[in-house]
Amino acid sequence: MNLDRKDLTLLEALQHNASQRLEDLARLVHLAPSSVHDRLRRLQREGVIQGWTINVDAASLGLGVLAFIAATASRPCSEMMPELREIPCIEEAHSVAGEFCILLKVRLADTAGLLLLIERLRQIPGIEKTETTVVLATQLDRPTPLRQQAASPKAVRGVTSAVPPDSVESQAAAN
Repeated sequence: MNLDRKDLTLLEALQHNASQRLEDLARLVHLAPSSVHDRLRRLQREGVIQGWTINVDAASLGLGVLAFIAATASRPCSEMMPELREIPCIEEAHSVAGEFCILLKVRLADTAGLLLLIERLRQIPGIEKTETTVVLATQLDRPTPLRQQAASPKAVRGVTSAVPPDSVESQAAAN
């Protein structure tokens, strides 16, 4: 799907604050609110926008332990997904390349709960070995980059400027 500058500007603005009013978004991209509404519905229908959500402070909900659990398995990851889906503290499950075949992001109240989870995972048929990394502090957590240059070799080397020329503000001015 091809996204134009207005689509990218809307998506970037919503990534930073998804509760913005249509009128404010419309001013940002110089369109009527109804046109912005139509664009957002199209982006949702085409799967670019996959949901409207909020971020919560997990620690304030009593979930103070964030960890990643890597596992090796003797059967395909897809075959283990039904059992993994039944465990609510697993936030994400990724099939990965390398020594391990699956990487789980988990969030629990404490390390005692983490230990119980690891023991439960090891009981799932096919899971052979686990390795757990407990997160001490999250240093960087940002939304998915929307611009092509975000993954360019220049960006990876850290050569890009502090404020990219195609940020939301400059895009809105250009449109």
